Amino acid sequence: YLDGRLNYGGISLWLTGIGDIDGATPLNWIRSGTLSNTGWPSQSDYSGDDKQVYETVLNGTWAPWKLASHADSVMSPTWSKFKSLNDLDNLASVDVSITSNKDLWTRCPVLEVGDDIVPTVGDAERFNLRMSPSVDKEGVSDGSGTGMGWFPGYAVNVETGERLNMAFGENSWLSQSNGTDMIWNPTDEVFDGNFDPDLFSPFVNPIFGGGHYIYVFGHNGDEVDDDVPAYDEGAFIYSKLSENSFDPGDPAKRRVFKDAMWVGVPILAQNGSMFENIVTMELRVTKPYRQNFSPGWSVAQPENNNLPMYTFSTGDFSTVRNDNTTAVDALDLIKAVPNPYYANSGYEETQLDNLIKIINLPEECTISIYTVNGILVRKFKKDSPITSLDWDLKNHQNIPVASGLYIIHIDAPDIGEKIIKWFGTIRQLDLDSF
Repeated sequence: YLDGRLNYGGISLWLTGIGDIDGATPLNWIRSGTLSNTGWPSQSDYSGDDKQVYETVLNGTWAPWKLASHADSVMSPTWSKFKSLNDLDNLASVDVSITSNKDLWTRCPVLEVGDDIVPTVGDAERFNLRMSPSVDKEGVSDGSGTGMGWFPGYAVNVETGERLNMAFGENSWLSQSNGTDMIWNPTDEVFDGNFDPDLFSPFVNPIFGGGHYIYVFGHNGDEVDDDVPAYDEGAFIYSKLSENSFDPGDPAKRRVFKDAMWVGVPILAQNGSMFENIVTMELRVTKPYRQNFSPGWSVAQPENNNLPMYTFSTGDFSTVRNDNTTAVDALDLIKAVPNPYYANSGYEETQLDNLIKIINLPEECTISIYTVNGILVRKFKKDSPITSLDWDLKNHQNIPVASGLYIIHIDAPDIGEKIIKWFGTIRQLDLDSF
């Protein structure tokens, strides 16, 4: 089972994404299926999802890292090496939220996603750190080094409750599309206006919002030098990608990207503006909540022996007792059944029976039955937990009532009154049947 939902804190849809489209096009960025393209091998599908279910997440705007295009050109959103080390079994259900509340923002690396065939700032290779000064939450250089920024939101593993490390991309070749400012601020551009015949496609050069791809990393192990941990403000990822003076070798990069779970390709909606409301992307796969945490996930003074602990409330639908407001509302549930009565009811067991019920009564009440001209026909006093009352369609003198319309008045002390109208057609006694 796979599902994805996009929830807004309001009605304004300011964020959208590049939806996957199969075929010989840069829009075919999710390679899920069995297609083998010998004429253009980089367009072939990847193993692990023969039925292409992962091409449907949020209308094809999010995908597992393992199944996202990894060509070294045409704006592919993932690194081209060591995809075999990235395991779909590690894919978890996550929530990714985007918010203007800077207290909730995620400190994270900014990745260079520019194609290897074009010049990037500092000649950074694809999926190395961006070679620009790190910035603070205002987008101003903070003097802390190179390649770190802030994602305006956070990601949570809903199976474990952990906050997760994130990263976002920029294509620093696309400076006109916010690709060099170290800020997550995608544009609404999908393509530019220059046709490129090398794409084997009628489309023009892809811009994809400036390459501001979103990456969510899983916490899949606790080897200090090998595994991305739970949220550490991007420290582990930064330490690997900054090796060798920001020119890390493949071993360092694979330790990072083997734990990449999800990638999204967002763009700004047409006529949209950033942070018009909170956006939460709910990415779901069928997996149970974790039952046991490995030692690296434990805390020193656990509430539940380091096992998952959840809370819930039945307050919205639990039984309410001795609440007068609820009792008053319940008066509207009182009814006479059947209504109208056409000479018989399902409550009658013999030919001599004439019977209806007044239902949903309070424990204590007085039921008075009148003709339409105000003559009292019958009165009952009820003081029992039984919620219904039987009327044999006789008056207080034990004489059957005539056919017609009757008014039934219910008086419940300290609660209120209820009036209902009842119509009955009374059958005549057939003595020939005896």
